[in-house]
Amino acid sequence: MNDTRTVIDSKLWSRVTASGDCWIWAAETKNSDSTYGKFSLNGRMVLAHRVAYECAVGPIPAGFVIDHICHMLRCVNPEHLQAVTVQANGENRSGPTAISTSGVRGVSWNKRLQQWQAYAARNGKRSHGGYYDSIPEAEAAAIALRMRIQTNNILDRVAA
Repeated sequence: MNDTRTVIDSKLWSRVTASGDCWIWAAETKNSDSTYGKFSLNGRMVLAHRVAYECAVGPIPAGFVIDHICHMLRCVNPEHLQAVTVQANGENRSGPTAISTSGVRGVSWNKRLQQWQAYAARNGKRSHGGYYDSIPEAEAAAIALRMRIQTNNILDRVAA
């Protein structure tokens, strides 16, 4: 077992640049989107951040994913990784979705009312946070709503 652990540690940590707060996966990502670090381990491709978590913390609970608290997807610093549900991982977003019309998380334009609307989601259910004349007002309402209904919205909580 110790020999296996040594091989895993060597394959993982030899490809990491740990010069700052985030420990960045510096090797090839071997995937088309170039976000998560990947490498071959015992004949199968594994995600570097998951291996880092397991090496430092222990097994990932069944049904959980590894969330990057720092939002840097190539970071493998175990202190920046947490095992969470898929729902909690979705709450820890760092910005708007790709289809955002406002460029602000939780804010969209209501064409019928000609106002910005605030919203947040939890457990697949979208909650409404009101209508506003400006994006900053709607953004403040969206943040307040997330603070009430979400538990893993780290960026909102750090800013508060």
